[in-house]
Amino acid sequence: MELWEILDDNGNPTGEIMEKYDKKVFDRGLYHLGADVWIINNENKILIQKRAEQKRLEPNVWAMTGGSVILGEKSKETIVREAKEELDIDINPNELKLITKFKTGNVWIDTYILKCNYDISKMKFQAEEVSDAKWATWLEINTLVDNGEFIKHRWEFVNKFLKDELEETI
Repeated sequence: MELWEILDDNGNPTGEIMEKYDKKVFDRGLYHLGADVWIINNENKILIQKRAEQKRLEPNVWAMTGGSVILGEKSKETIVREAKEELDIDINPNELKLITKFKTGNVWIDTYILKCNYDISKMKFQAEEVSDAKWATWLEINTLVDNGEFIKHRWEFVNKFLKDELEETI
């Protein structure tokens, strides 16, 4: 069973531990930590992945790479683990840049960017997590968000930070 550290309303550890998706903890107004990475290539496109059909939360929508921080991990370690498990790509944690931390629903999200080029044709998707991946432009992601085809409660919190990181005007 996956274990998560419980956080308070300010994102501070409470000293408690929970099992993955323990509704009783969330009913108490508490949180756990998640980590996302927005990977930007040299064409100012962002790597997004399509969540698998069998995902418990928000199946068949596009998202950035990320996941829940398990007990004993730091958020950078979560990014490295999730990228390897889901896409079979290697990320150097020293190249991750923290751009913001925010809370949404029952999770605090550490959000990173990584400027890097990956060849999607060489990726191996973890079938129970990911069904596809692509490099998307800013406008393509906005359209996916507007059409309800992108994971909820992420883009609106990070797009201004991402825009600052892109090398050209959008």
